[in-house]
Amino acid sequence: MGQVTKGMWVEHQHGLGRILVIDEQEQVALVESHSDHEQYAVPIEELEEQLQMHNGCDRYY
Repeated sequence: MGQVTKGMWVEHQHGLGRILVIDEQEQVALVESHSDHEQYAVPIEELEEQLQMHNGCDRYY
């Protein structure tokens, strides 16, 4: 995956979520799950950008 940014929609082992915070030193992102709003610390290399979701829109197009 390329550059990760705060607010980006991503897929990870827990499903679809939005990046809340990025710890570049530890290479971990805090991701809030779209379905249940739980928060997970996910290694950046495990994230896959979800291009069908856009900032400001909470549904697929």
